[in-house]
Amino acid sequence: MKLKKYILLFLLFAIIACESLPLKEYRDASTLRNKTIQYDLNSYSKENFEIADAKYREAIILLENKGDNKQIVTLLTDASNGYKAILDTDLPEYANVLKEEINYEREYSKDIKAYKVDKYGYEIAELNYLTGLSALSTNNYDVAVSNFIEARKFHNKAYFTTKRKFDESLYNIKIADDKLKEVYDIGSNASTNNK
Repeated sequence: MKLKKYILLFLLFAIIACESLPLKEYRDASTLRNKTIQYDLNSYSKENFEIADAKYREAIILLENKGDNKQIVTLLTDASNGYKAILDTDLPEYANVLKEEINYEREYSKDIKAYKVDKYGYEIAELNYLTGLSALSTNNYDVAVSNFIEARKFHNKAYFTTKRKFDESLYNIKIADDKLKEVYDIGSNASTNNK
């Protein structure tokens, strides 16, 4: 009987403790915030992100200091709504901006012939780009932005790998030219000395 009483008392305290913390609101706001940051919308929609994030940070401070739960719930809900608005309104626009940026990156990679030097990186970039285009055409902006970000990363890698190798080759050609001139000068000096 006493054991049941203690178990019941423990369950009652657990229920009260769970109800007192707005865990669902915190989880929702954190998930939306992380998604906004993941897609780089925190810099693309900086002003709106800062407004939502200020409410989120204030709620975290209140949570840490065991503040008023109603106020915490309100702040977290407002922050979630702000993050969601950014995702709903700015994500489609950002997907199109990324698509245009990637088109330039693709041209730079093609011009420098990155597909020959870093074939793997270039192919991964193109695969991500095509997957992003497909997702964009079906209004799946999450997938489009993720793939465009990956495409940008791999096109940059392919471009700079190729550029580095190209610059090393130019440097080595210059050294070889200098050595040839030096040999030619030695040969010219030797032939003029023999006359």
